[in-house]
Amino acid sequence: MSTFVPVKIQTCILLFLWFIPLVGWGQELDSIPEVVVSDTIPPIITDTVPPVISDSIPAAISDSIPEIIPEEIIPDTIEKRFWTISEFTGERTPAVPDTVLTDYFHRTNVEGFGTAIGYLGNLGSPMESRIFSERASRSDFMFADPFYAYTKTPEKFQFMNIKIPSSVVSYQSGGGNVEEEERFKALVATNLGKHFNIGADVDYLYARGFYESQADKRIDWVGFANYVSDRHQLHVFYHTSDITTTENGGIDGDGWITHPDTMDRALHSSKEIPVKLGSTWSNQAGQRAYLNYRYSFGMQRAHFVPVATAFYTIDYQDKKRRFYTTDVSILDNYYGEYTPTHKSNADSTSFFLMHNTLGLSLREGFADWAKWDLAAFVTHEYAGYRILGQDSIAGGDIELPEQSLFVGGELAKNKGAFLRYNAAFNLGIIGKKKGNLSLSGTVETRIPIFGDTASVIGHAALSNTAPTFYENRYNSKYISWGDGLGGVPDGGFESVVRQKFGGDLVIPHTDTKFGIEVENINNYIYFGAWGWPVQYSDNIQVLTGRLDQNFKLGVLHWDSRLVYQKSSEAEILPLPDFAAYTSLYVQFKIAKVLTVQLGANAHYWTSYYAPSYEPAIQQFKLQKDDEDDPKTKVGNYPLINAFVNAHLKQTRFFIEWYNVGTLLLNVPPNYFSLPHYPINPDVIKIGLSVNFIN
Repeated sequence: MSTFVPVKIQTCILLFLWFIPLVGWGQELDSIPEVVVSDTIPPIITDTVPPVISDSIPAAISDSIPEIIPEEIIPDTIEKRFWTISEFTGERTPAVPDTVLTDYFHRTNVEGFGTAIGYLGNLGSPMESRIFSERASRSDFMFADPFYAYTKTPEKFQFMNIKIPSSVVSYQSGGGNVEEEERFKALVATNLGKHFNIGADVDYLYARGFYESQADKRIDWVGFANYVSDRHQLHVFYHTSDITTTENGGIDGDGWITHPDTMDRALHSSKEIPVKLGSTWSNQAGQRAYLNYRYSFGMQRAHFVPVATAFYTIDYQDKKRRFYTTDVSILDNYYGEYTPTHKSNADSTSFFLMHNTLGLSLREGFADWAKWDLAAFVTHEYAGYRILGQDSIAGGDIELPEQSLFVGGELAKNKGAFLRYNAAFNLGIIGKKKGNLSLSGTVETRIPIFGDTASVIGHAALSNTAPTFYENRYNSKYISWGDGLGGVPDGGFESVVRQKFGGDLVIPHTDTKFGIEVENINNYIYFGAWGWPVQYSDNIQVLTGRLDQNFKLGVLHWDSRLVYQKSSEAEILPLPDFAAYTSLYVQFKIAKVLTVQLGANAHYWTSYYAPSYEPAIQQFKLQKDDEDDPKTKVGNYPLINAFVNAHLKQTRFFIEWYNVGTLLLNVPPNYFSLPHYPINPDVIKIGLSVNFIN
């Protein structure tokens, strides 16, 4: 396969030259600007390989991925400037803005969202982590889950307290006019007085795709505001998004990638490889409006000391999805084994969800005996779903509302040099989700080791969760289930019970982090080979071990993450046994102001029967094993990228040769991310980010 080189070099040079004068406006920064927090909020554990931007991982009660913060540990002695908030209580946790140089280029790739990611090969396309411990539970609107890494939510968004107007602008590009992928992001914020900040964030992504009918387009807007004083704390967040995925069903013949010389014709471009679908799209659009207000009661001593805090949260979101085509015959042929339920050329569904939360918390440290924070709250949930009727041609939609009432609480000790902990629970007591239970806890202590202080962290979680609406019922033209139809029994599935235990050892002196986790799942719900959900009634156990290790010798750096995992039921829950990410580079300065990283990185995972992708429902399912389309493994082939990563004052920029390993390895190319979905061939990518955070 030939190398695809960008043709918009002139545009990139102009952008670069335009930004050069702006660089001198700010102070020189080698890594991140000053970040300040108070001693009432626990420090965030350092985790450097690979860094993950804070808005790339979805938050979920008890089963979300811990936020990974590159390189620096936040001091716990000074006031806050950047933070995230708890979804229900609005409690603030300090955060670090993404201004770190190391792996900046890598975080612009889909592979940068985790240790090992399976996706459709294009930036902005549906994805799923191959590491089971990195997956969140299925959400109420499951169609949005494959886009978790791009989704903006109030609990992942970084609010800020700045003194003067600030902004962050970034742009990335790769490929020529026909295949080009582009992403533009901008954050603008300003203060309106000592306590009030307001801002906006835009994220525009358009990846045309290196294969036919593969384009992905996404636009996100966020408006936010926060007011923080001694007694009053207000956070407002509004998000709207529109996502369009062009569905091609994968390439028609893996030999076009692995053995192109044996095919019936020569290729001049990857766009010439035949695909299984055309003129077919999936579209999702939605919005979310969130407001949290907290009022603190307290005493005025040398400074204000909060004793108790009352809080209220209202959180509304709605989403809709369409799966449509301009040529029904193409879909009828693709889904030839299925019996269409209606004649429409489009499937659609929509949902809304509203939470109202009211609570009270007792604050840590206002008296000698108050050694912890204690919070209690009640949440009312109102949700509605609209799906097609069984024989719907136009109209005939079914609307199904649901209501539930939850009680919850949190206990946390956030101060202390040697012991900190937190515990949380949430219980459904009335309504559709009565009996839903979530318990989670984390404890951290510090021990002397190798002449340094190491952190030992233990965590555990238990959940009992009723199936989501869409797991129990869905109607579409080709794939439907519910009330005995498909794999769903009459009355729906049983609740899913999950137990998780694990721990981490963090040694800053050697730049080492080791973690182990065991999870047991009863009544696991997955998507079978025919595309509808199935429940496995027995227990599935997943064991995961992870090692992050960074080495440094002079200018030479070697950063690695190794993950081992084992599924007790590989036929039901297929996972690669081993996955790794490694980056080897030299870092040096030019003229004392330009920091340069020059090297290569690689992703690798062992081969396994990875889930396939189902366009009609945008979910990952088990592979079919047909005579005409037998099961196929992906993996055992490294993705190797070469890069130059640089930092000048407040500007980061890079040049990356993506998938260059296909030109270096003396083996047949096998760069499939999912069955029949190859990643991009080798291509030059560039990117630029300018931070005006003061």
